[in-house]
Amino acid sequence: MSDQLGSSKSGAVDQLNGNNAGSDKAKPLLIGDENNSSSSISIDDEDDSDKASLVAPTIDEMLSKIDETTLANLDKPMMVRKYQHEDCSTPEWFEHSKHVFIFSLSGKPIYSRYGDEVQLNTFMATLSAMSSFVESQKDELRYINAGAFKFVFLHRDPLCLVSIYNTSEPPQIVSAQLEYMHALVVSMLTQTNMKAVFDAKYDLRDLLGGTDKFLDNLMKTIDNDTSILLNSVNCLRLNYNTRNEITTIIHNNRHESVLFALLVAGNKLVSFVKQKKYSLKPQDIHIVMNFVSSTSSFRESETWTPICLPNFNDAGFLHLYICYIMPDVCLLLFSAQAEAFYHLSSSKDAIVKELESRNLLEELSKAVQNHGYSVEATGVPYLLHFIQNETVMVAVASSHELYATFSPLESKQNVFDSFSQLLQWIKDNESNIYNPFLKILKD
Repeated sequence: MSDQLGSSKSGAVDQLNGNNAGSDKAKPLLIGDENNSSSSISIDDEDDSDKASLVAPTIDEMLSKIDETTLANLDKPMMVRKYQHEDCSTPEWFEHSKHVFIFSLSGKPIYSRYGDEVQLNTFMATLSAMSSFVESQKDELRYINAGAFKFVFLHRDPLCLVSIYNTSEPPQIVSAQLEYMHALVVSMLTQTNMKAVFDAKYDLRDLLGGTDKFLDNLMKTIDNDTSILLNSVNCLRLNYNTRNEITTIIHNNRHESVLFALLVAGNKLVSFVKQKKYSLKPQDIHIVMNFVSSTSSFRESETWTPICLPNFNDAGFLHLYICYIMPDVCLLLFSAQAEAFYHLSSSKDAIVKELESRNLLEELSKAVQNHGYSVEATGVPYLLHFIQNETVMVAVASSHELYATFSPLESKQNVFDSFSQLLQWIKDNESNIYNPFLKILKD
């Protein structure tokens, strides 16, 4: 039996939505280009739910929640972040290879990857002034080269995001990473609410209080996950037939209000089911997986929380049902209906029961434990590293991008021969890596 959480989710999205399932049953934990390499089923439903039906709290409700939360948390100890004691007066602060700052266009601090954003107020005001000066010349500041460091600016009204780094990444890549950080902020507030908060002269940090862990975790993922660079989603290595069987079970047992259903293992996608008329971008999937993986309490009970999917609709919230059906495997069900929690919980029970009856949970457990590829497994000589990216085109064909790394001293002939051998290995193992076509299943 799960519990109801009275306080808001890290001071963020709960403040924007007070809906619950309103039932005498066990209550949930309340926290108030289509490209996937997994088995995916598109549902051709008659459901008329659309983006206009998403939850959109009024500005008065939202601002009153800010005041209530501020008062409720006066006596609570603040969470201390690992690098919070650092700022531009401490030598350690300059040793980090990539900084990220988020502030308003007027220079008001919102987030710093390293250090306390309040202590870095003057530093962020300087960055804002640099951007404003260029804007006054009717131009936009995008990046600056300063010796070993680069400054990358991303302007997304009402926010400005800046990264200062000394890695070898080109500015275009870092700018794309900042886009992910901006999307995460939008997922917690919605773009409409964010602008309303600034128009009302409120401090956005009051709504984002305690959510630094989501931003911190996303930056760690960005630095280590090449799928984000390729605008794609990593898939769990799984037998083709097993994956299809799991996906079909989720499809057959989903509630009619479900817009999207994802089965994920960590940051790997196992299965994806959606209504035919809607799509879910890789960026939204990464935002959701980051949200789930950043919160350990989600493993303890079923959770019902509003979340905005920026590429689906940045003006309102969907309701997300979260439940770990295994220690490292999580079922995610999205609905536009605020009262759908118990329906989705029943769907989850039916899905788990059928997965157990077919021994598919055991297959999933093995896949999670054994996931991963090695260069040695390909048997390709001279190969140091490779990345395979699949772009799915519905019912037409599939195109692939293959990136491989060899020693710079290797001969061209050896590289060509090894590349051909790698392509053959991928073709031989294609059914376990991903599904070559996006399946369409009609009721």
